[in-house]
Amino acid sequence: MILSSTINQRYRYNTQGKTPTQIQQELRELGVKGFVVKVAGSRVTMKVSECDIKRNRECLR
Repeated sequence: MILSSTINQRYRYNTQGKTPTQIQQELRELGVKGFVVKVAGSRVTMKVSECDIKRNRECLR
């Protein structure tokens, strides 16, 4: 994935004081593609390729 062709996407995810690395690993297991950029409360901001947006939303349902 080339970072210049990515967008910032926000997802609701229960973070419960976890580190961004732990959240990244859990989301990978669910099938979400992208890089965790920021974690705030129950929101995770990720750098995601445009072709993965719909697929990621389905994985988090």
